[in-house]
Amino acid sequence: MRIFFLLLILIATGCKDSVKEKKIDFKTNFLEIKLLETTPVNPRYTQLIASDSGEYLLLLNDFKDKFQFLELPSGGIAHEITIQREGENGISGFNAGTVTGWDSLWVTNRPPSLVLTNFSGEVLKKVTIIDDQTPLTVIRSDFDRRMHQYGNKIFGSQPLFMDHHGMNKDAIQKQRLVFSLDINTGDVEWYDVFYREDYWDKGKKPSGYSWTEKDGNLYIAPWHDHEIQVFDLASETIIQRKEVKSNHVNKPDYVNEILPMEKALANSFSSDHYKSLLYDKYRNVFYRFFLPSFDPENLEEEYNHLDLEFSRPYSGVMVLDSELNIIGEHIFDKFQVYSLNNHFVGEKGLYISANNPFNPEYNEDMLKYLIFTPELRED
Repeated sequence: MRIFFLLLILIATGCKDSVKEKKIDFKTNFLEIKLLETTPVNPRYTQLIASDSGEYLLLLNDFKDKFQFLELPSGGIAHEITIQREGENGISGFNAGTVTGWDSLWVTNRPPSLVLTNFSGEVLKKVTIIDDQTPLTVIRSDFDRRMHQYGNKIFGSQPLFMDHHGMNKDAIQKQRLVFSLDINTGDVEWYDVFYREDYWDKGKKPSGYSWTEKDGNLYIAPWHDHEIQVFDLASETIIQRKEVKSNHVNKPDYVNEILPMEKALANSFSSDHYKSLLYDKYRNVFYRFFLPSFDPENLEEEYNHLDLEFSRPYSGVMVLDSELNIIGEHIFDKFQVYSLNNHFVGEKGLYISANNPFNPEYNEDMLKYLIFTPELRED
């Protein structure tokens, strides 16, 4: 199935830089991959791997405790890495990992540590991660916050407040967001990268961010703040901070106290926030996902509210140029896509899961992707 539609999108008036008005052709196509064994249709970790022999989708199959390399577009399983929980190569507190090169899989683990395994699942290195300013309870990587290797260092993220309800505003500037591990020496270094100073001026916004890499820089995009920070991997400093606001993100979620589940969900539904930031090297643009607020009473059917939190009815994407200027925004139809995870960039565009559990065409026997391709042209 192929759908073509033309949208005329004007540059957001709040953008400080002068950007020429552009027309954007949004082209969409679909990719369906038949699953050969029991696999989550929305794996919590996906990574596109390009090699001389073709493209592979690396996914984490939590049902099998395996990383699997699927051949694209056939879906054949080319290789598997079994995560062992016990024994000589056991990773008992495994949560996610990143392929950084041939035969190198870096895994985040609990208690906070990084573990290097090869593609046979053999543990080659394990290093404890300690922050001397903040006691850590967890270190996590994710599909939109994967680890990055630069020279002999692995750069990782720590986006979470370790004591959201017990800390005060001043403590934000002590909770560092980026660290590195020197592969050769085992040294761990933390960097002065923080949520911005006024992050809690109006209330206790949750923590969390996405990042993506472009030309030796990490672009750090908080879920609950408009600002994007650019961290230079060579100088190991922040070199740019820029406000990148969606027209559809206006109502923050403030979590000032522990609330009953239904009240917390109601607050989440009535607020707007961002999600993943991805870089498209084929078009030299960024995609920043956002989740606009909604009223469950207006959905025409009754849904379990906890399920709605993970499968939001509406989601959108901002398209940003290489300088983070806003080119345009698009909101997908109700339950058209699943935007919590399971999206990545390929040569054809932005692949977004079309397997939203509330979509009538939801299918547990295949991976389904809507391929969103912005085609830019100057007037």
